[in-house]
Amino acid sequence: MLFPTFDFLLFVIPALLGFWLLAERPIARTVWLLVASYFFYMAGPKTEPPPAPAYFAGLLLFSTVLDFVCGKRIHELAPDVDSEDPARAARAKRRRKGWLMASLVGNLGLLGYFKYVNFFLQAFADMAGVVDIDITPLHLDVILPLGISFYTFQSLSYTLDIHGGRLEPEPSFSRFALFVVFFPQLVAGPIVRATDLLPQLRAGPRFSVAHIEEGAFRICKGLAKKVVLGDWIAVHLTDAIFDAPGAYTSAELMLALYAYTLQIYADFSGYTDIAIGTGRLLGFQLPENFDRPYQSLDIAEYWRRWHMTLSGWLRNYVFFPVIMRLGARGGYVAVWLTMFLVGMWHGASWNFVIYANLHAAAVVFNRWNRTRDRDQPRWRKLLGLQFSMVIFAAIMAALMHYVLALPWEQAGWVGGVMGIVFGLICTLPLPNEGGKLMAVVHVVLTFHLLVFSRIFFRAQGLGNARTIVAGLADFDLAHGIRPGLVSPWVAVALIGGLAVHFTPKKWVDEHLMGVFRKTPGWVLGVVFVAFTYGLMKLMSGSPRAFIYFQF
Repeated sequence: MLFPTFDFLLFVIPALLGFWLLAERPIARTVWLLVASYFFYMAGPKTEPPPAPAYFAGLLLFSTVLDFVCGKRIHELAPDVDSEDPARAARAKRRRKGWLMASLVGNLGLLGYFKYVNFFLQAFADMAGVVDIDITPLHLDVILPLGISFYTFQSLSYTLDIHGGRLEPEPSFSRFALFVVFFPQLVAGPIVRATDLLPQLRAGPRFSVAHIEEGAFRICKGLAKKVVLGDWIAVHLTDAIFDAPGAYTSAELMLALYAYTLQIYADFSGYTDIAIGTGRLLGFQLPENFDRPYQSLDIAEYWRRWHMTLSGWLRNYVFFPVIMRLGARGGYVAVWLTMFLVGMWHGASWNFVIYANLHAAAVVFNRWNRTRDRDQPRWRKLLGLQFSMVIFAAIMAALMHYVLALPWEQAGWVGGVMGIVFGLICTLPLPNEGGKLMAVVHVVLTFHLLVFSRIFFRAQGLGNARTIVAGLADFDLAHGIRPGLVSPWVAVALIGGLAVHFTPKKWVDEHLMGVFRKTPGWVLGVVFVAFTYGLMKLMSGSPRAFIYFQF
């Protein structure tokens, strides 16, 4: 079931009314919301991906039961770990580790099978082809369950927190099941940890006029982002260009990348706004998932502002454990592994392997650039910089030729440009040392790294990505953008959407929210009706699934 549809309105109104009426009956309200959440999940979107098969609910229930049981058993064995009997303590540690492994294997095994099995089979065949072994890969008819990447991490965090001593097990199975399947954020986040949501479910909802106003405002903001800056730009610009990139000029391809960079932010953050707003109407606070990410000064800050709940999850459950095991010297390994997993979480293809490594390498470089010795003699700095630029340019040219299939002439000049940019970044002062102008330069550089990395996020396969890269490398800017490709209203949405994103956060979240609260109810009602009618006209009766549904 998609948020910007009449079907969702017909669902959410009785769901809210029933929950509000049962606010003083904890068991009944939990069961009501649990049934409503399963109904929401199984209703599925009436577009791509197709409606959920019945066994999807079984997978969701399996993860719920698995982690509920594993968490309980891990906690029950905790006192024996401190036993004075060494044999008893060792046995308890083994059994706790066994229950933890059962949770990890069960959850990640299902995720790996449904999301990555066909890619692994294809990758094995591709790697065999490199050594002239011809293998026809087996392709399994697997449908990716809706939201499995989100609810797997959410449910798994419960077991991991209990094992780490950060959480007591939840005694009520129905309440834990509601935590896993809570419908506002079930299929596309934010990824909520048990330590954040379970205490709210135990305490019960907190209703207030302020919460309702905040929830309504967030929902309206999310719908505007999704429909206007997400779907409308996609239909009238980006989809056509990405579907046939070979038919467009370098300037048009670059325009599509800028547009898609706005589109994906509006689509995903729009979903988050609607989810958080719906949660507020129910009396619960969901965590923020976005914080003006394109204003980031570097790539590491970007991942602290974009999909914050995913990067936070991997930081807590991957980065810190790896650092603890490897020590400070393993910092770069931990950074690369964490960022690689962030990238690969988004999809299973060679495109996402490139995307993951690109972001992982950028974060590793950022860490090195911030901690390297900058007090060397000038001659040594200059010599080292020139050597590094040449090596970096050569590596990039080789990757452009062998991975992205650019001719050596194009690969060489692209690698050379990237080497110059690399040298420029190395010579720039750090953002916090160069004043406002240098901060703007770092924001522009980081933003364009994100724009170009979207090639591998959006392209339909590696061949499509190669076509886009080749088209950009042609650098035929003289041909420009053909008349009629961008309508005036699309141009306004594109420019306006990016401009608003680079404004201070309080302009929307505080000032516009203040105007919303002060506006009389009858005026808001009229505006909301007109707003809804306008969105329906823009959608033309065909809502599009959120981009992150496919992850």
